[in-house]
Formats: sequence, structure tokens, C-alpha cells
Amino acid sequence: MKKKHFKMLIIGIGTIAFILWISGWLNLWINGISVIANDIEGYRLHSYPVDGEYSVKIDLNNIDSNEGKVLYDDGENQVYVEKVLVNGQSEVYFRSSGNYSLRGATLVSGNEHARIDNGFTSINHVNATATYQGDSFKIYQSGSSGLNYRDGDSFGFYLLLTDDKEVDVDIEKDSIIEVKLSNLYMHNWEKK
Repeated sequence: MKKKHFKMLIIGIGTIAFILWISGWLNLWINGISVIANDIEGYRLHSYPVDGEYSVKIDLNNIDSNEGKVLYDDGENQVYVEKVLVNGQSEVYFRSSGNYSLRGATLVSGNEHARIDNGFTSINHVNATATYQGDSFKIYQSGSSGLNYRDGDSFGFYLLLTDDKEVDVDIEKDSIIEVKLSNLYMHNWEKK
């Protein structure tokens, strides 16, 4: 009797796995939003800038306390601090988290994931500034990823690297630097 139940269990698991694979849910569950983004035959992409300026305060004295601070949240998509690095150059990395299903996906990011001939590219359109002790200055991108996470990507900025001035940081006097981003990009993949 036990052998019969074992066989039924194996057949049941195999049937469920086959149905999930055929429907696309298994691939979506394993690989996430990139499945939708890469399916140019099945989904159309609409991308456009998000209105508004969004800011987050970074504490250079307590690096770990910055992780998870939310920069943007519309209820479905979120951009939050992934990590802050202080080595040679100080950097802040943001993580974008969207939502996806077989019907489509949305993602707000600092990167525009554009379709081009023979593939995809990431374009950074973000206007980024930092303010330290009342002095504001433009900051520059330090890196970005593709849709490497199941629900999004990441992008980063140098905190204290500027064109025209050197930023002298005295953590004992003031350890807070405010980062402001505008021109984030909304991606909306819809089923054709």
C-alpha cells in the first residue's frame, strides 16, 4: 500500500511541476521580472519619467542604519537604500522593487531598461543631488545592474564626488547627508 501512495505522490508532484512549467509560472517564480522584460513577443513596454523629487537622509556615522530607508513608494513599487559604502569614495546603492505576474509587471527605477536592436540597455536619467550642512551639489552614478533581482534592479551614486568642489565631511560635527533624486523611471510591461 505504501508503494502505491509513493507512486501517486511522485506522479502528482510531476503533474503539478509540468503544469507550472507549461503555464510559465515556474519560470516566472524562478527568474522573476526579467522573464516579462525579456519576452518582447508577449509584452509591450511603456516607460516614462516619474514626476517629483524624492529624498532620503544618509547617516555616515551609522552606516548600517541606512539599509532599508525608503526613497520612493507608490504602494506597488519601491526604491530603498540597499547599502552605503564608505571606502575611498562614499557611495549609496538603491534597490528597486516592483511587482510582476503573467499579466505584466511594473518597476520604478533609477535606470531605464530600454529595448534596443539585438537586446536591452540601461540608461540612467536620474537627476541626483546631495546636501551636506546646507550646501547642495550634483552627485554622479557609481554603478547599476540589469534586472538581476527577481523583482527589480539596483543603482548607486557617489556621495561626495563632485565636479567643482571638494566636500569636506566632519562626521563629528554633522554625519547626515541628504540625497535627492528626480526623474526616476516607471516601467510598465503589458501583455500584448
